Amino acid sequence: MPRAVLDELAAGRGGVAAVTWLRAAQHSKTLLLVRALLLLVRETAHPDRAVVESAYRVLAEVPAPDRVAALSHPPVAAWAFGTVSLLEAGNAATAYPGLLAAVAVTAAVRAGAETELDVPLAPGANGRLDLPGLGTLALPVTATRARVRTSGGQAWATAAGEKVDVDADRPADRRWRPLSRLDVAHGGLALSLLVDTRTWQYVPGLSRDSRDGGLPTEVWRSRLDGAWRILVDHHRPVAEEISALMGALVPIPAPRTSTRSGTFHHAFGSVAMSLPPDARSTAVVLAHEIQHAKLAALTDMFATLEPGSTELFYAPWRTDPRPLDGLLHGAYAHLGVAGFWRRQMQVTESGAARHHAEVRFARWSRAAADTVAVLAAQRRLTPVGRHLVDGMAAVLDRWLAEPVSERATVEANRLLAAHRSRWDRYRAPTG
Repeated sequence: MPRAVLDELAAGRGGVAAVTWLRAAQHSKTLLLVRALLLLVRETAHPDRAVVESAYRVLAEVPAPDRVAALSHPPVAAWAFGTVSLLEAGNAATAYPGLLAAVAVTAAVRAGAETELDVPLAPGANGRLDLPGLGTLALPVTATRARVRTSGGQAWATAAGEKVDVDADRPADRRWRPLSRLDVAHGGLALSLLVDTRTWQYVPGLSRDSRDGGLPTEVWRSRLDGAWRILVDHHRPVAEEISALMGALVPIPAPRTSTRSGTFHHAFGSVAMSLPPDARSTAVVLAHEIQHAKLAALTDMFATLEPGSTELFYAPWRTDPRPLDGLLHGAYAHLGVAGFWRRQMQVTESGAARHHAEVRFARWSRAAADTVAVLAAQRRLTPVGRHLVDGMAAVLDRWLAEPVSERATVEANRLLAAHRSRWDRYRAPTG
């Protein structure tokens, strides 16, 4: 990675240039994982060995853009990491390496290639065959595998004597259920998110409640459309990063209060969230999560911390203490949040909305700066980690010198103090 790109990332930015570097590194990681998967099914004599070998050959033969698209689908990347981890740990019985055959079918359909593959269904699938990034086939419930033929962008699956047609664009068979896609555009910039809640079930260790938001696609599209207008009009550099990086949405159930959101370290390009209450809140979530996604990919390329102490630290945005890597992630994400409110403050007229933006800018810039100061004192920072912390500190120092109203400063300080007071009371030992 060029030093100039790393400098931009350290300042919380990066742009499309940084996303391009991070995406290339993530794809390289996934290719290594798929190669490791092939070697491990051979070493362990896994029952899916033959289909994995066939799928590997098909993936090697399809054009690179279609192979990249299929393997870079976020839940596929996460599945590859989790499955290799299971196989390395000797837990072959709980792994599903045969999903690679379904991924190869997806790549072949995208490419319009002609091929024929045996695809094993997952244990307990009850006849459901998921093609990651495309959709789901409903086969006979007794089926344990399917013979899938692809040609000209279509597929035909035969299992237990039944044949089901797949058309990626036009559902030709009621037993074929394509995935939903959320497309929004504004100001010449588009965001396209695939809603694939089905493939996540094959990611080892992922809890079931994190895969189902239970809301109609149109509700999400409306909320994203409003958020996208805010981001493109007032936060264009952030919108450009989001457009270039994010490709999958995982709707999750909402908590009783507030909004839940998160990114998966090994699923570059995805964001999980419950439905935020309004467009502006949705824009904040995206500005927050893009930071986590960038930092997760960067830490795959470069270590930011040396191994060491398991000490836990206070984080002004959490109710639980955080390890050092969690503290670094939180500071980087809230640098993005503070930056969002700084820009929002600059484009908002006087009144309640302006005061709201000022309070949040003052609160989150101070919270991030205080946390970065804690990070700066740590000896476990690697040279890249130190560069990252120094870059954040320089930006936050400038922001803290920018004027906000006295009333906003007082309220921001009150919120920070109240959070720390609650945390201290909760953590206080009881006699």
